[in-house]
Amino acid sequence: MEKLSETEKMIMSYLESNPPEECMLDKITRGINRSRATVLKYLHILEARGLVTYRTVGRSKLWMPAGDLEGTVEYTGDTSRDSELIKNASKIHRNLLELLELERKIDDPDKLVFTINTLMDIVVSNGLFRRMFPGAQCLGDIMDRESMVLIENRMKSRGTIQVDLRGRDGIRRNYSLSVTPVNNFWVIIGRDLASSSFSKNELEVLLTITRLRSSSGSLEELMNSIRDELSTIMDLKQLSVVLSDASGFSRAYEYPESEDLTEFEYFIYRSIETLETVSWRHDSGLMLSVPLITEERARGALIIRSPEDSIASQSLEIIEMVADEVSEYLEMEKLRQEKDEFIRTLLAMNRVSEIINSDEEEEKMLEKSIEAVIETLEFEMGCIYLMEEKKELQLRVQRNCQKPSAECAWPGSSQTSLRGPLRRRGLYT
Repeated sequence: MEKLSETEKMIMSYLESNPPEECMLDKITRGINRSRATVLKYLHILEARGLVTYRTVGRSKLWMPAGDLEGTVEYTGDTSRDSELIKNASKIHRNLLELLELERKIDDPDKLVFTINTLMDIVVSNGLFRRMFPGAQCLGDIMDRESMVLIENRMKSRGTIQVDLRGRDGIRRNYSLSVTPVNNFWVIIGRDLASSSFSKNELEVLLTITRLRSSSGSLEELMNSIRDELSTIMDLKQLSVVLSDASGFSRAYEYPESEDLTEFEYFIYRSIETLETVSWRHDSGLMLSVPLITEERARGALIIRSPEDSIASQSLEIIEMVADEVSEYLEMEKLRQEKDEFIRTLLAMNRVSEIINSDEEEEKMLEKSIEAVIETLEFEMGCIYLMEEKKELQLRVQRNCQKPSAECAWPGSSQTSLRGPLRRRGLYT
Protein backbone atom coordinates (compact mmCIF):
# COMPACT_ATOMS: atom_id res chain seq x y z
CA MET A 1 0.00 0.00 0.00
CA GLU A 2 1.10 3.55 -0.65
CA LYS A 3 2.60 5.52 2.19
CA LEU A 4 -0.18 7.27 4.12
CA SER A 5 -0.17 10.04 6.68
CA GLU A 6 -1.50 9.35 10.19
CA THR A 7 -4.86 11.03 9.45
CA GLU A 8 -5.21 9.12 6.18
CA LYS A 9 -4.58 5.83 8.00
CA MET A 10 -7.30 6.67 10.56
CA ILE A 11 -9.79 7.49 7.78
CA MET A 12 -9.01 4.29 5.88
CA SER A 13 -9.28 2.23 9.06
CA TYR A 14 -12.68 3.76 9.90
CA LEU A 15 -14.04 3.17 6.38
CA GLU A 16 -12.86 -0.43 6.32
CA SER A 17 -14.40 -1.25 9.74
CA ASN A 18 -17.80 0.44 9.29
CA PRO A 19 -20.68 -0.09 6.84
CA PRO A 20 -21.33 2.67 4.24
CA GLU A 21 -24.36 4.08 6.11
CA GLU A 22 -22.02 4.89 9.03
CA CYS A 23 -19.47 6.61 6.78
CA MET A 24 -21.02 10.01 6.18
CA LEU A 25 -18.71 13.02 6.72
CA ASP A 26 -20.09 13.94 10.13
CA LYS A 27 -19.85 10.38 11.48
CA ILE A 28 -16.30 9.98 10.18
CA THR A 29 -15.38 13.29 11.85
CA ARG A 30 -16.71 12.12 15.23
CA GLY A 31 -15.29 8.63 14.77
CA ILE A 32 -11.65 9.72 14.32
CA ASN A 33 -11.88 12.92 16.39
CA ARG A 34 -10.75 15.30 13.64
CA SER A 35 -12.27 18.53 12.32
CA ARG A 36 -14.79 18.42 9.51
CA ALA A 37 -12.51 20.47 7.19
CA THR A 38 -9.53 18.19 7.82
CA VAL A 39 -11.50 15.00 7.17
CA LEU A 40 -13.04 16.43 3.98
CA LYS A 41 -9.63 17.50 2.68
CA TYR A 42 -8.10 14.07 3.23
CA LEU A 43 -11.12 12.26 1.79
CA HIS A 44 -10.64 14.16 -1.48
CA ILE A 45 -6.89 13.43 -1.45
CA LEU A 46 -7.57 9.72 -0.97
CA GLU A 47 -10.20 9.85 -3.71
CA ALA A 48 -7.74 11.43 -6.17
CA ARG A 49 -5.28 8.64 -5.40
CA GLY A 50 -7.94 6.05 -6.11
CA LEU A 51 -8.08 4.70 -2.55
CA VAL A 52 -11.61 5.78 -1.60
CA THR A 53 -14.84 6.56 -3.40
CA TYR A 54 -18.42 7.44 -2.50
CA ARG A 55 -22.01 7.11 -3.59
CA THR A 56 -24.71 9.73 -3.16
CA VAL A 57 -27.88 8.97 -1.18
CA GLY A 58 -30.17 11.97 -1.13
CA ARG A 59 -28.03 14.93 -0.12
CA SER A 60 -25.42 12.81 1.66
CA LYS A 61 -22.24 11.10 0.46
CA LEU A 62 -21.48 7.64 1.78
CA TRP A 63 -17.68 7.14 1.71
CA MET A 64 -16.03 3.72 1.37
CA PRO A 65 -12.78 2.09 0.27
CA ALA A 66 -12.54 2.05 -3.54
CA GLY A 67 -12.64 -1.74 -3.64
CA ASP A 68 -16.05 -1.81 -1.92
CA LEU A 69 -17.87 0.02 -4.70
CA GLU A 70 -18.70 -3.13 -6.64
CA GLY A 71 -20.86 -4.45 -3.79
CA THR A 72 -22.66 -1.16 -3.12
CA VAL A 73 -23.81 0.04 -6.50
CA GLU A 74 -27.40 -1.08 -6.12
CA TYR A 75 -29.39 1.93 -5.08
CA THR A 76 -32.71 3.50 -5.97
CA GLY A 77 -33.10 4.55 -9.59
CA ASP A 78 -30.40 2.26 -11.05
CA THR A 79 -31.20 -0.54 -13.48
CA SER A 80 -29.07 -3.66 -13.49
CA ARG A 81 -27.45 -2.41 -16.73
CA ASP A 82 -26.55 0.90 -15.09
CA SER A 83 -25.02 -0.95 -12.17
CA GLU A 84 -22.85 -2.93 -14.55
CA LEU A 85 -21.74 0.23 -16.35
CA ILE A 86 -20.85 1.86 -13.05
CA LYS A 87 -18.78 -1.14 -11.98
CA ASN A 88 -16.86 -1.25 -15.27
CA ALA A 89 -16.32 2.50 -15.42
CA SER A 90 -14.99 2.50 -11.88
CA LYS A 91 -12.59 -0.32 -12.73
CA ILE A 92 -11.27 1.60 -15.75
CA HIS A 93 -10.92 4.73 -13.65
CA ARG A 94 -8.92 2.94 -10.97
CA ASN A 95 -6.79 1.14 -13.54
CA LEU A 96 -5.98 4.37 -15.36
CA LEU A 97 -4.97 6.04 -12.11
CA GLU A 98 -2.77 3.07 -11.30
CA LEU A 99 -1.30 3.13 -14.82
CA LEU A 100 -0.44 6.83 -14.56
CA GLU A 101 1.22 6.23 -11.22
CA LEU A 102 3.23 3.30 -12.60
CA GLU A 103 4.32 5.33 -15.64
CA ARG A 104 5.52 8.05 -13.30
CA LYS A 105 7.55 5.52 -11.36
CA ILE A 106 9.37 4.16 -14.44
CA ASP A 107 10.25 7.62 -15.75
CA ASP A 108 13.97 8.30 -15.50
CA PRO A 109 15.86 11.17 -17.19
CA ASP A 110 18.93 8.98 -17.81
CA LYS A 111 17.51 5.52 -18.60
CA LEU A 112 15.34 3.98 -21.27
CA VAL A 113 12.73 1.60 -19.88
CA PHE A 114 10.61 -0.52 -22.21
CA THR A 115 9.18 -4.01 -22.58
CA ILE A 116 8.94 -6.33 -25.59
CA ASN A 117 6.96 -9.48 -26.30
CA THR A 118 7.96 -12.60 -28.22
CA LEU A 119 7.20 -10.81 -31.52
CA MET A 120 9.67 -8.02 -30.64
CA ASP A 121 6.80 -5.53 -30.28
CA ILE A 122 7.40 -2.63 -27.90
CA VAL A 123 4.51 -2.84 -25.45
CA VAL A 124 5.41 -0.44 -22.62
CA SER A 125 7.89 2.45 -22.69
CA ASN A 126 8.80 5.36 -20.44
CA GLY A 127 8.86 9.04 -21.37
CA LEU A 128 12.57 9.16 -22.28
CA PHE A 129 12.16 6.24 -24.69
CA ARG A 130 9.19 7.91 -26.41
CA ARG A 131 11.12 11.16 -26.78
CA MET A 132 14.24 9.49 -28.17
CA PHE A 133 12.41 7.08 -30.49
CA PRO A 134 9.01 8.62 -31.34
CA GLY A 135 6.68 6.29 -33.18
CA ALA A 136 8.78 3.15 -32.58
CA GLN A 137 6.46 0.13 -32.39
CA CYS A 138 8.92 -2.77 -32.61
CA LEU A 139 12.65 -3.33 -32.19
CA GLY A 140 13.09 -3.41 -35.98
CA ASP A 141 12.23 0.32 -36.05
CA ILE A 142 15.26 1.26 -33.94
CA MET A 143 17.70 -1.65 -34.26
CA ASP A 144 19.56 -3.41 -37.08
CA ARG A 145 19.31 -7.14 -37.66
CA GLU A 146 22.63 -7.99 -36.00
CA SER A 147 21.59 -6.24 -32.79
CA MET A 148 18.23 -8.02 -32.80
CA VAL A 149 20.03 -11.35 -33.00
CA LEU A 150 21.97 -10.37 -29.86
CA ILE A 151 18.68 -9.53 -28.12
CA GLU A 152 17.15 -12.87 -29.13
CA ASN A 153 20.14 -14.74 -27.71
CA ARG A 154 19.95 -12.74 -24.49
CA MET A 155 16.21 -13.43 -24.02
CA LYS A 156 16.89 -16.85 -22.54
CA SER A 157 18.47 -15.43 -19.40
CA ARG A 158 19.08 -12.14 -17.70
CA GLY A 159 22.08 -10.20 -18.95
CA THR A 160 23.49 -7.06 -20.61
CA ILE A 161 24.40 -6.31 -24.23
CA GLN A 162 25.77 -3.25 -26.02
CA VAL A 163 24.02 -2.14 -29.24
CA ASP A 164 23.31 0.93 -31.39
CA LEU A 165 19.75 2.28 -31.39
CA ARG A 166 18.62 4.44 -34.31
CA GLY A 167 16.38 7.46 -33.65
CA ARG A 168 14.03 9.11 -36.11
CA ASP A 169 16.63 11.86 -36.66
CA GLY A 170 18.94 9.23 -38.19
CA ILE A 171 21.46 9.43 -35.33
CA ARG A 172 22.71 6.12 -33.91
CA ARG A 173 23.44 6.16 -30.19
CA ASN A 174 25.27 3.42 -28.38
CA TYR A 175 23.37 1.91 -25.44
CA SER A 176 24.00 -0.73 -22.82
CA LEU A 177 20.78 -2.77 -22.57
CA SER A 178 19.95 -4.80 -19.49
CA VAL A 179 17.48 -7.55 -20.48
CA THR A 180 15.32 -9.24 -17.81
CA PRO A 181 12.84 -12.02 -18.74
CA VAL A 182 9.47 -11.87 -16.93
CA ASN A 183 7.02 -14.68 -17.79
CA ASN A 184 6.29 -14.26 -21.54
CA PHE A 185 7.82 -10.80 -22.00
CA TRP A 186 11.08 -8.98 -21.32
CA VAL A 187 11.88 -5.76 -19.46
CA ILE A 188 14.79 -3.77 -20.94
CA ILE A 189 16.65 -0.90 -19.28
CA GLY A 190 18.99 1.11 -21.51
CA ARG A 191 21.87 3.40 -20.53
CA ASP A 192 23.39 5.82 -23.06
CA LEU A 193 27.09 5.19 -23.71
CA ALA A 194 27.49 8.12 -26.13
CA SER A 195 29.66 9.96 -23.62
CA SER A 196 32.33 7.28 -23.96
CA SER A 197 35.76 8.37 -25.26
CA PHE A 198 36.56 8.60 -28.98
CA SER A 199 38.53 5.91 -30.74
CA LYS A 200 42.17 6.50 -31.59
CA ASN A 201 41.31 7.08 -35.25
CA GLU A 202 38.61 9.63 -34.37
CA LEU A 203 40.99 11.53 -32.08
CA GLU A 204 43.61 11.63 -34.85
CA VAL A 205 41.03 13.05 -37.26
CA LEU A 206 40.11 15.81 -34.79
CA LEU A 207 43.74 16.68 -34.12
CA THR A 208 44.57 16.82 -37.83
CA ILE A 209 41.61 19.07 -38.66
CA THR A 210 42.50 21.45 -35.80
CA ARG A 211 46.02 21.81 -37.23
CA LEU A 212 44.68 22.34 -40.74
CA ARG A 213 42.72 25.41 -39.67
CA SER A 214 45.89 27.42 -39.03
CA SER A 215 47.98 26.01 -41.90
CA SER A 216 45.53 26.05 -44.84
CA GLY A 217 46.04 28.78 -47.42
CA SER A 218 42.42 28.91 -48.55
CA LEU A 219 38.95 27.66 -47.64
CA GLU A 220 39.03 25.24 -50.57
CA GLU A 221 42.32 23.77 -49.39
CA LEU A 222 40.96 23.42 -45.85
CA MET A 223 37.71 21.77 -46.97
CA ASN A 224 39.47 19.33 -49.31
CA SER A 225 41.66 18.21 -46.41
CA ILE A 226 38.62 17.96 -44.09
CA ARG A 227 36.83 15.85 -46.68
CA ASP A 228 39.77 13.44 -46.82
CA GLU A 229 39.88 13.17 -43.02
CA LEU A 230 36.13 12.68 -42.53
CA SER A 231 36.12 9.97 -45.20
CA THR A 232 38.22 7.80 -42.89
CA ILE A 233 35.47 7.63 -40.26
CA MET A 234 32.28 7.77 -42.39
CA ASP A 235 31.00 7.26 -45.91
CA LEU A 236 30.98 10.85 -47.15
CA LYS A 237 29.25 11.65 -50.46
CA GLN A 238 28.74 15.40 -50.19
CA LEU A 239 30.44 18.24 -48.33
CA SER A 240 29.44 21.89 -48.79
CA VAL A 241 29.84 25.20 -46.99
CA VAL A 242 26.84 27.51 -47.38
CA LEU A 243 27.04 31.13 -46.21
CA SER A 244 24.00 33.25 -45.41
CA ASP A 245 23.49 37.00 -45.72
CA ALA A 246 20.69 39.44 -46.45
CA SER A 247 20.56 38.36 -50.09
CA GLY A 248 20.17 34.67 -49.27
CA PHE A 249 22.47 31.64 -49.45
CA SER A 250 25.76 31.40 -51.32
CA ARG A 251 28.05 28.38 -51.58
CA ALA A 252 31.62 29.04 -50.52
CA TYR A 253 32.63 25.42 -51.11
CA GLU A 254 30.91 22.40 -52.60
CA TYR A 255 31.79 18.82 -53.35
CA PRO A 256 30.68 17.53 -55.76
CA GLU A 257 30.36 20.79 -57.68
CA SER A 258 27.21 19.73 -59.54
CA GLU A 259 25.20 19.14 -56.33
CA ASP A 260 22.06 21.33 -56.14
CA LEU A 261 21.17 22.52 -52.64
CA THR A 262 18.03 24.47 -53.58
CA GLU A 263 15.64 21.81 -52.31
CA PHE A 264 17.45 21.75 -48.95
CA GLU A 265 17.15 25.48 -48.22
CA TYR A 266 14.36 24.99 -45.66
CA PHE A 267 16.49 22.65 -43.53
CA ILE A 268 19.58 24.85 -43.89
CA TYR A 269 17.60 27.92 -42.84
CA ARG A 270 16.14 26.04 -39.85
CA SER A 271 19.58 24.97 -38.59
CA ILE A 272 20.91 28.52 -38.95
CA GLU A 273 17.93 30.01 -37.12
CA THR A 274 17.89 27.46 -34.27
CA LEU A 275 21.70 27.14 -34.01
CA GLU A 276 21.22 23.36 -33.95
CA THR A 277 22.13 20.48 -36.23
CA VAL A 278 19.22 19.46 -38.45
CA SER A 279 19.05 16.04 -40.10
CA TRP A 280 16.70 14.71 -42.74
CA ARG A 281 16.51 11.74 -45.08
CA HIS A 282 17.02 12.27 -48.79
CA ASP A 283 16.63 9.89 -51.71
CA SER A 284 20.39 9.46 -51.76
CA GLY A 285 20.93 9.09 -48.00
CA LEU A 286 21.04 11.04 -44.75
CA MET A 287 21.60 14.81 -44.92
CA LEU A 288 22.97 17.01 -42.13
CA SER A 289 23.02 20.79 -41.81
CA VAL A 290 25.40 21.91 -39.06
CA PRO A 291 25.37 25.66 -38.26
CA LEU A 292 28.63 27.63 -38.44
CA ILE A 293 28.33 29.61 -35.21
CA THR A 294 30.26 32.76 -34.31
CA GLU A 295 29.36 34.84 -31.25
CA GLU A 296 25.93 33.23 -30.78
CA ARG A 297 24.85 33.65 -34.40
CA ALA A 298 25.26 31.45 -37.45
CA ARG A 299 26.88 32.82 -40.58
CA GLY A 300 26.09 29.70 -42.57
CA ALA A 301 26.05 25.92 -42.40
CA LEU A 302 28.16 22.87 -43.13
CA ILE A 303 26.20 20.43 -45.33
CA ILE A 304 27.03 16.72 -45.26
CA ARG A 305 25.45 13.76 -47.03
CA SER A 306 26.04 10.10 -46.30
CA PRO A 307 24.52 7.20 -48.29
CA GLU A 308 23.72 5.47 -44.99
CA ASP A 309 20.33 5.96 -43.34
CA SER A 310 21.89 6.84 -39.99
CA ILE A 311 25.08 8.15 -38.41
CA ALA A 312 26.73 7.34 -35.08
CA SER A 313 26.42 9.98 -32.37
CA GLN A 314 30.23 10.05 -31.98
CA SER A 315 30.60 10.85 -35.68
CA LEU A 316 28.01 13.60 -35.35
CA GLU A 317 29.93 15.09 -32.44
CA ILE A 318 33.11 15.13 -34.55
CA ILE A 319 31.25 16.80 -37.43
CA GLU A 320 29.97 19.52 -35.09
CA MET A 321 33.54 20.10 -33.87
CA VAL A 322 34.67 20.32 -37.52
CA ALA A 323 31.96 22.95 -38.12
CA ASP A 324 33.41 24.98 -35.23
CA GLU A 325 36.87 24.80 -36.85
CA VAL A 326 35.46 25.93 -40.21
CA SER A 327 33.60 28.79 -38.53
CA GLU A 328 36.79 29.85 -36.74
CA TYR A 329 38.70 29.77 -40.04
CA LEU A 330 36.08 31.94 -41.77
CA GLU A 331 36.22 34.44 -38.91
CA MET A 332 40.02 34.60 -39.11
CA GLU A 333 39.84 35.11 -42.88
CA LYS A 334 37.29 37.89 -42.44
CA LEU A 335 39.51 39.68 -39.91
CA ARG A 336 42.56 39.23 -42.13
CA GLN A 337 40.76 40.67 -45.15
CA GLU A 338 39.48 43.62 -43.13
CA LYS A 339 43.01 44.27 -41.89
CA ASP A 340 44.49 44.11 -45.38
CA GLU A 341 41.73 46.37 -46.71
CA PHE A 342 42.36 48.89 -43.96
CA ILE A 343 46.10 48.91 -44.59
CA ARG A 344 45.62 49.31 -48.36
CA THR A 345 43.15 52.15 -47.77
CA LEU A 346 45.65 53.97 -45.55
CA LEU A 347 48.38 53.52 -48.16
CA ALA A 348 46.09 54.83 -50.90
CA MET A 349 45.10 57.84 -48.80
CA ASN A 350 48.77 58.56 -48.04
CA ARG A 351 49.77 58.40 -51.71
CA VAL A 352 46.85 60.61 -52.76
CA SER A 353 47.75 63.09 -50.01
CA GLU A 354 51.34 63.29 -51.29
CA ILE A 355 50.12 63.85 -54.83
CA ILE A 356 47.63 66.57 -53.82
CA ASN A 357 50.33 68.39 -51.83
CA SER A 358 52.73 68.38 -54.80
CA ASP A 359 53.21 71.34 -57.14
CA GLU A 360 51.91 69.53 -60.19
CA GLU A 361 49.15 70.95 -62.34
CA GLU A 362 45.57 69.86 -61.62
CA GLU A 363 45.13 67.50 -64.57
CA LYS A 364 48.37 65.67 -63.83
CA MET A 365 47.48 65.51 -60.13
CA LEU A 366 44.09 63.92 -60.88
CA GLU A 367 45.65 61.35 -63.22
CA LYS A 368 48.25 60.33 -60.67
CA SER A 369 45.61 60.14 -57.92
CA ILE A 370 43.33 57.76 -59.82
CA GLU A 371 46.32 55.60 -60.81
CA ALA A 372 47.51 55.44 -57.18
CA VAL A 373 44.08 54.41 -55.87
CA ILE A 374 43.56 51.75 -58.57
CA GLU A 375 47.01 50.28 -58.01
CA THR A 376 46.97 50.33 -54.19
CA LEU A 377 43.39 49.09 -53.68
CA GLU A 378 43.59 46.69 -56.61
CA PHE A 379 40.58 48.16 -58.39
CA GLU A 380 39.90 47.30 -62.00
CA MET A 381 38.69 50.70 -63.11
CA GLY A 382 37.94 54.16 -61.80
CA CYS A 383 37.09 57.75 -62.63
CA ILE A 384 36.97 61.18 -61.06
CA TYR A 385 34.11 63.66 -61.45
CA LEU A 386 34.36 67.29 -60.39
CA MET A 387 31.52 69.76 -59.82
CA GLU A 388 31.79 72.62 -62.31
CA GLU A 389 30.45 76.15 -61.96
CA LYS A 390 27.11 75.15 -63.51
CA LYS A 391 26.60 72.69 -60.66
CA GLU A 392 27.05 69.79 -62.99
CA LEU A 393 29.43 66.90 -62.60
CA GLN A 394 32.05 66.68 -65.29
CA LEU A 395 34.22 63.65 -65.96
CA ARG A 396 37.81 64.82 -65.59
CA VAL A 397 39.85 61.65 -65.60
CA GLN A 398 39.20 57.91 -66.00
CA ARG A 399 41.14 54.70 -66.29
CA ASN A 400 39.96 51.50 -67.98
CA CYS A 401 36.44 52.94 -68.29
CA GLN A 402 34.63 52.70 -71.58
CA LYS A 403 31.74 55.05 -72.20
CA PRO A 404 29.87 55.21 -68.84
CA SER A 405 26.50 53.48 -69.07
CA ALA A 406 23.20 55.22 -68.35
CA GLU A 407 22.40 52.75 -65.57
CA CYS A 408 25.38 54.05 -63.62
CA ALA A 409 24.37 57.72 -63.90
CA TRP A 410 25.30 59.87 -60.93
CA PRO A 411 22.18 60.46 -58.80
CA GLY A 412 20.63 63.86 -59.42
CA SER A 413 22.83 64.67 -62.40
CA SER A 414 22.21 64.65 -66.14
CA GLN A 415 25.76 63.41 -66.63
CA THR A 416 26.41 59.69 -66.82
CA SER A 417 28.96 58.19 -64.50
CA LEU A 418 29.77 55.18 -62.37
CA ARG A 419 27.61 55.26 -59.27
CA GLY A 420 30.73 54.43 -57.31
CA PRO A 421 33.81 56.21 -58.69
CA LEU A 422 35.89 53.05 -58.39
CA ARG A 423 35.15 49.46 -59.31
CA ARG A 424 36.98 46.48 -57.84
CA ARG A 425 37.57 43.41 -59.93
CA GLY A 426 34.10 42.30 -60.95
CA LEU A 427 32.41 44.35 -58.19
CA TYR A 428 31.10 47.90 -57.82
CA THR A 429 32.07 49.67 -54.61
